[in-house]
Amino acid sequence: MMQFLLIILYNIVYPLFLLASLPGFCIKMRRRGGAWGDIWERLGFFSSPPQHEPRHVIYVHAVSVGEVFIALKWIRDWQTRHPNSAVLLATSTATGLQVARAAKMPNTRVIYSPVDLGWVVGRVLRRFMPQIVVLIEAELWPNHARLCRRMGIPMVMLNARLSPRSERRYAALRSVTRMLFSYLSALAAQNENDVARFVGIGVNRTIISVTGSIKFDVLGAAPSAPRSDFADILRRLSGGKPIVLACSTHAGEELLIASAARAVGAFPLIVPRHMERRAEIVHSLSAAGFTPILRSATVSLPAVPPDNVCYIADTTGELRDWTVLADVAVIGKSFLADGGQNPVEAIAAHVPVVVGPNMSNFSDLVNLLLGKGSILTCPAQGIATTLKRILDDPQAAAHRAKLAYEALQLHSGATARSSQLVESFLSPEPAARANALEEGEPTEKGSC
Repeated sequence: MMQFLLIILYNIVYPLFLLASLPGFCIKMRRRGGAWGDIWERLGFFSSPPQHEPRHVIYVHAVSVGEVFIALKWIRDWQTRHPNSAVLLATSTATGLQVARAAKMPNTRVIYSPVDLGWVVGRVLRRFMPQIVVLIEAELWPNHARLCRRMGIPMVMLNARLSPRSERRYAALRSVTRMLFSYLSALAAQNENDVARFVGIGVNRTIISVTGSIKFDVLGAAPSAPRSDFADILRRLSGGKPIVLACSTHAGEELLIASAARAVGAFPLIVPRHMERRAEIVHSLSAAGFTPILRSATVSLPAVPPDNVCYIADTTGELRDWTVLADVAVIGKSFLADGGQNPVEAIAAHVPVVVGPNMSNFSDLVNLLLGKGSILTCPAQGIATTLKRILDDPQAAAHRAKLAYEALQLHSGATARSSQLVESFLSPEPAARANALEEGEPTEKGSC
């Protein structure tokens, strides 16, 4: 009875929330490069006829850019195992959509994820007839999950993690949380600490397994080869100075890290977390005496770099390519904001890493790395001193980077283990499920 009342309440409140948030969503979507037609796609209306769509797909849901990169990595592994498998990749943001489409994955249809209205989700499920729904990390929507259960579609959450802060929020709504997660067929947690947190908010322990982190599964994969055009930009602008990457920065951190880099005679390369902040970033740096150059606005580079030049890579999906060219990476959202950003791109590229004191979203990983002595942490006022320590002793810095890479052995094979978990829920006869989906009837196979 309680579950029924919660669903009724949700289906009253959620449409009102959608209407209230629509103007803001449209503005943000346009700023991040989305198209007006994408709104129709979120409502389950597509430009191509249903008969031209892939059927019996592996439906992968990834929220934004970070989750999309994880999804793409998993899809590559999946398609090496199942080369003829059709994949549907659904993402919730304009930037995530851009990254997913730019990847041009074979046999992969990319769409905007449907809003969580029952009739919309039903249209999308019947259009693509998924064999299974794969959720990347911890986004779970009530109507989507409920319809998957009704139609007998297994729902598996991969790469699941729960920060202490999120645990507290979920625990405050334990009855709702227990209901939501009861729709899952399986949950693949990144580590044992995440298992304890999920159990603590009411998730059934029997559906949880530990697979490690797909994103942290970097062992055995060579770092990206440096892009010659990116290397040429940095060579011409830096004048031979070491490159300090300000990675996924939030408000105020661009100036903070660029100033520290300038203080130790290094060149600041800035990759902000949110590209639409570019005007704010340029204003802040210019006011401090820098000459910022935006990648998005540059047709040609100056013949002679101006004094105090810094480069802002304000385009989407290129962080990995810039990271491999850096001498040191300073992780954003960890100095003037809370939670931190993911340091794994830098670790995978064997680049020394500096983090601030606010890395709560990655506390397990950071504690592992600090325990190995493989990364450095400092407060905001200590960035310049820490950079000098790294740049003055490149041999020690390279050793720390090597230790950080080796510390990720805990997650080696996580992608393969995740694929094996999904395989265990696949129906040997997808046509049977397709018929059930066509008629909207529940099936027993894979019911959550």
